[in-house]
Amino acid sequence: MKTAILYASVHHGNTKKVAEAMAEALSAELFDLTKQGDVDISGYDLIGLASGIFYANMHKAVRKFAEETEFRPGQKVFLVCTCGMDSKDFTKKVRKTLEDKQVEVLDSFRCRGFDTFGPLVLIGGIAKGRPNAEDLERAREYARNLASTAH
Repeated sequence: MKTAILYASVHHGNTKKVAEAMAEALSAELFDLTKQGDVDISGYDLIGLASGIFYANMHKAVRKFAEETEFRPGQKVFLVCTCGMDSKDFTKKVRKTLEDKQVEVLDSFRCRGFDTFGPLVLIGGIAKGRPNAEDLERAREYARNLASTAH
């Protein structure tokens, strides 16, 4: 199954670390949507969309990609987010956008990530040291399980 992971990781590299761990487990190609927004996904069977969280939503490059891209029938998508607080599924809006377009969204993966947004900088941030080695192994395991069920 040919896999691509498209991500936006702009502050501390949290999402990039998780995307790289998943790409390793899936032998996937990685694309940074903040640097190459026009990615052709037509040759991929499984597509991951990964992002840090900004104002309770995925990065605008990921949202735009989900809104504007034509997915071919049979392609499957999974969503990934990193956030200082892992108490809520912040992928819901992008999931709805995709589902409204009849795109099959398999699942979502959440992981805490170092966060110094806004007033959090005053206290040195939250979730320091995250994602850690355990988080990255959990991401690899998620990816391996996803690949075995996505066929």
